[in-house]
Formats: sequence, structure tokens, C-alpha cells
Amino acid sequence: MKQLILLILTTTVFSSIAAAQDNALTQVGKVTTSSLSIEEDRRALIDLENSWLKSEHDGPALERILASDFVHPVVTGNFLTKEQHIYYSTKYLPPANLHNRFEDLKVRVYGIVGIVNGIVVTSDENGKEINRTVFTDVFAKRDGRWQAINAQENKVEQLPRPR
Repeated sequence: MKQLILLILTTTVFSSIAAAQDNALTQVGKVTTSSLSIEEDRRALIDLENSWLKSEHDGPALERILASDFVHPVVTGNFLTKEQHIYYSTKYLPPANLHNRFEDLKVRVYGIVGIVNGIVVTSDENGKEINRTVFTDVFAKRDGRWQAINAQENKVEQLPRPR
């Protein structure tokens, strides 16, 4: 009889714990889904990318877009800080006749982290494509707004296809 009571008690306790855990997970899922719209975040990241591309040599705009802990690994093997990135971006300007646009943007949102991959196509004043750069930008949502925490890009090279 004691074993039967112990078995019933154990089963009841474990069932209660499992139900409480399921309920807690359901509530967390509801809060996350209802309070954060992934589509709104995706749109905000695309808008931020467009602002960044348009203002990539504008110091005050970069101050807003880049987080204080922003890191930009570059081809020289250096890891630029926010301050260094802004310094180089505002001091070394590209020729005025070049224009940039995005191609193939892909946005992923993981809660308070956003990752944007894409290609920047650079054209001259006649619309002739002169460069392509593939990039990855990582964002964090802090105090209700997105900021870039990491950026990295590589020149796209046209290599012969393997036979």
C-alpha cells in the first residue's frame, strides 16, 4: 500500500512539474511572439542598412548607427573600433562619381540579434558596374533600437568556374 501511495505521489509531483514547465515555456513563447514582431525588426534592419549605405562617410550618422563596442575586421588584419571606423570612413572618401546599391539582402532575426548579408554593387556615373562587395553585418537591439556591433566585407572576384 505504501508503494502504491508513493507511486501516486511521485507521479502527481512529476506531472505537476512537467505541466508547470510546459506552461512557463508557452508563456515565454507568447511574450516573445506577441511583443516582438520579427517582420518589424526585419524592416528596421533593412532601413538601417539603407541609412548606413547612404551615410557611410557621415560621422554623426555613423555615431548613431554603430554601437560603442562595434568591431570592423579589415583586409589588413586589423580590427577597427567604432572610433577608428568613423575616422577612416570620414577621412578617406571615395570618388564622388561612384554610387552604391544593395543586391540580394538577406535578413535574419534571432531575438535581440540581427544578421544582414548582402552585396554592395558600386557603379560609376554611367551606371557601369565597377565593384562588388559581399558583406555580413551583425546588429544588437539595445534600449529598443538596433545598432551595428560587427561588419565585415570581402571583394567579390570573378574566378573561372571549375570544369
